[in-house]
Amino acid sequence: MIAAVVVIVDRITKIYVERHFGVPYGPRQVLDHVLYLTVTRNAGAAFGLFQNFTLGFLLISAVVMVAILFYYGRLPARDWPARLGLALVFGGAIANAYDRGVKGSVVDFIQVPHWPIFNVADSAITVGVAVLLVGTVWRSGRSRRA
Repeated sequence: MIAAVVVIVDRITKIYVERHFGVPYGPRQVLDHVLYLTVTRNAGAAFGLFQNFTLGFLLISAVVMVAILFYYGRLPARDWPARLGLALVFGGAIANAYDRGVKGSVVDFIQVPHWPIFNVADSAITVGVAVLLVGTVWRSGRSRRA
C-alpha cells in the first residue's frame, strides 16, 4: 500500500509540474531561500551521475525490486522499520523506473540549497534507506541489551 501511494503521488506531481510549468522551468522560489521549483529532466542517477545509462538503470531497478519482494516476504510482521523502509524504496524505484522506461529520463523538480534537484520518488528512496538504517541500528542496540 505504501509503495502504491509513493508511485501515485510521484506520478501526479510529475504530471502536474510538466503540464503547468513545462520542462525546463525555473528556478522559482516557493519558500524564502529554502525551497525552489526547478523542473528538469534527468537521464542519469542521483546527483546527475551516469547520464544516458537508461537500460542499465532499468536492469538495476528490476534486480533491486525483485530482491525487495523476495526479502519483504521473509520479514517478521513486527519489523515495521524494515517493512516501511523497503516499501518506500520499492515505490520510489517503480516510479523512477516507469519514467525511465516510458520517457528515457525522470522529471526532477524539487530544489533545496546545496542539494541536487530531486522528485517524490527520490525522496521516498532516501527516506526509505534512512528508515532501514535507523531500524538496523535500533535492532542491534536492543539485541545487545537483551
